Amino acid sequence: MEINPAHLAGQFNPADDSEFQVISERFTPKARIFLRIEALAAFEAMWSAARKDGIELVILSATRNWTYQRGIWNRKWSGPRYSEFEGKARAIEILKYSAMPGSSRHHWGTDIDLNAFENEWFENDTVGKAVYAWLKANAPQYGYHQVYGDASNGRPGYREEKWHWSYLQLADPLLACYLSHPPNGAFEGFEGAQWSDSIGIVESYVNGIDRP
Repeated sequence: MEINPAHLAGQFNPADDSEFQVISERFTPKARIFLRIEALAAFEAMWSAARKDGIELVILSATRNWTYQRGIWNRKWSGPRYSEFEGKARAIEILKYSAMPGSSRHHWGTDIDLNAFENEWFENDTVGKAVYAWLKANAPQYGYHQVYGDASNGRPGYREEKWHWSYLQLADPLLACYLSHPPNGAFEGFEGAQWSDSIGIVESYVNGIDRP
C-alpha cells in the first residue's frame, strides 16, 4: 500500500481525506467519526455476522488525529486523576491506557474501540462476556485483532484493552513504516512531550503490541 506520511502521526483531517469514510450511525452513537474505507468495509461485514449471532458491536472511537489525541492527553495531564504524579511518572501513568499524541494507532484509521472502555465489562457483564467471546472467536476472520492483550507474554507498553481491535491488513504496513521512519516532530507541543524519548514511546508503546 502507498503510505501518506501525514497519516502516521495523525497530522491530517480525516473529513478531508479520500482514504477515509464517515461511519454510519448504524454502527456508532458518535457523530461524524471516520475509518479507512477498507477497515470500515471489513467492520461492516463483521458487524453483520455478529448481529446474526445475537451480538451487537458498537464503535465508540475510531480515527483520532493528532489534535484530537492532544486534547485527550492534555485533559488527563491537567486533571485530578493523575495529580499525585509528577513529570515523567505522570506520563507513564497516563500511558497505561492512553497514547501520546503522535504515537496512537488511532491516528491511522485502522483501529476501533468497541462497546465499552472497561475490561471489567467484558469480563463480568453477561453481555460484555458474550461480546468478547464472539470477537475472540470471529474477529480474525474479518482482519481484526486485539493488539493489547494481558501482557502475560512480556509485551511492553499499554495495559490490556479488551475493547481495542485493529485491522491488521492496513495497520501492519503502517506500523512497519512508522518504525522504519518515525515521524519528525510528532512528540512536540503537548504536556510531557519532553519525556517521550526516555520513556521509549516508539520502542515500548508503538511497537508494544500482540500479533496473531
